[in-house]
Amino acid sequence: MEEQQAFTGLLKSFSPKDGYGFISCPVLFDAFGRDVYIHQSKLPAGASAGCHVEFTIRISSKGQPRAHRVTLVQDIPDDLDEAANAINKDFLRFAQDTIQYSIELDKKKGNYRLGIDVDTTHGAALLVDAVKGGLVEEWNNQHPQLQVRAGDRIVEVNGITGDAQEILKECQSAQWLNMRIRRGKSEQLSAGSERSVLPTLYVVTWNVLASAYASLKMYPDVDPTILRASRRRAQAAAALAYLAADVICLQEVDCSLAELGLGSEYESCAAQRPEGRCDRCVIAWHKDRLEVGPAGHRTIFFDDDPPPAAFECDPAHYETGNVGIAVELCVRGDPGKRCITVATTHLCWEPHKMDVRAWQLHQFFNMVSSHAGPRILLCGDLNSQPGTQPHQFLAQGCGLVSAYSDVEGVALTNSNAHACSGGFAAMIDYIWYSPKWFSVRKRLELPSSEELKIDGAASTSLADEHFPVPTLLSACWPSDHLALAAVLELTNPVVDDWDFH
Repeated sequence: MEEQQAFTGLLKSFSPKDGYGFISCPVLFDAFGRDVYIHQSKLPAGASAGCHVEFTIRISSKGQPRAHRVTLVQDIPDDLDEAANAINKDFLRFAQDTIQYSIELDKKKGNYRLGIDVDTTHGAALLVDAVKGGLVEEWNNQHPQLQVRAGDRIVEVNGITGDAQEILKECQSAQWLNMRIRRGKSEQLSAGSERSVLPTLYVVTWNVLASAYASLKMYPDVDPTILRASRRRAQAAAALAYLAADVICLQEVDCSLAELGLGSEYESCAAQRPEGRCDRCVIAWHKDRLEVGPAGHRTIFFDDDPPPAAFECDPAHYETGNVGIAVELCVRGDPGKRCITVATTHLCWEPHKMDVRAWQLHQFFNMVSSHAGPRILLCGDLNSQPGTQPHQFLAQGCGLVSAYSDVEGVALTNSNAHACSGGFAAMIDYIWYSPKWFSVRKRLELPSSEELKIDGAASTSLADEHFPVPTLLSACWPSDHLALAAVLELTNPVVDDWDFH
């Protein structure tokens, strides 16, 4: 076989860490019984797993083919348009029954009666039948924008959620009550409804999957052609354009924001991962709605601060190259001049490093809470499931609330059919907010594992009970993570102090 002969193949995999990858070429596989090795020095600019390349070969001393003179086969615009149009809009659908707000009641006051009738027969939440004086009516008089009404559902009290009887017990026994309540259906926003009279903030967070991590080794069940970076970026751009959020928090960004459809209407700040890593965390905001506040932005590199001596781990364990970023933003035209601290991070992913994730999140929250005022939105890929140490730290140690806390037990934001044994599917991405300063008006729906199983099994001959949770990365979705989105209303408490508790 002539070494100057040109071949066409598919870049099957490439590892920036290892510095090499492999090209799939049927002709050469028949001749050599193996894929073609490609060194990083031969990789053309813009190439990623899933793209087509033209190349010649040289034969190594072991008689194996090595790629030489490699060029990238350019995308056809129509192919990218077709990919963008194929985006699964079921993952971009807003739920219509998720307006949530939080209230705080102190039963140590003279009037310790709550003053509400509740129904415990509605599963996971307490249904409010009536408000009859007491502390709740006092709250309603002081907070006309956040009044508790008949038909509302109490979904969480002091961190207890998912069981109406346990929520009721907490209401009866605890002296201080931090309640999260979902508005009854009669008060829901409808599609196309006007913005609230109070300022609102529409925020999205999404791990868009960097090209370096999109390979057949990680996702052996997907069509290699859908791994192509240009194709996935076109789909990500279509999804972000469809959502059209005020604030967009992204993780694993390895390209320009323009390639993700975020043009001159957005301003941004970013935190690049250190030591030559390809990806970064980004916060982008619509400059017609928001402007940078006096505190500006701040970046944290978790490796810069080793854990305390009690942590007992060596540097190779905690140095993971993860970063976070926070920025103070102000709503343009808001007469109250209220500023919001928006923060995003991507914590380390290794399953055995839960202690490192907890330390990273502790550092991150300390940085975020000291950066500006108390109105905090903390978003990102925390690689931590509900109930784990990092999750509990935010929910109980920091007083933040997850915009999806009532569905965290069943909803998922990440899945890979070939991770772990039998696949992995869980909620590891979040939008956390300060309940004193925000209430949830609406949010994107998230599927459950069972819903994804049913959808996946419908296209195969496998029975549901034997079908693993499908990988989210597919011809219709460009990442192994789903986007999360919520419309948050800035509440207007009676006491507007700036002490964070």
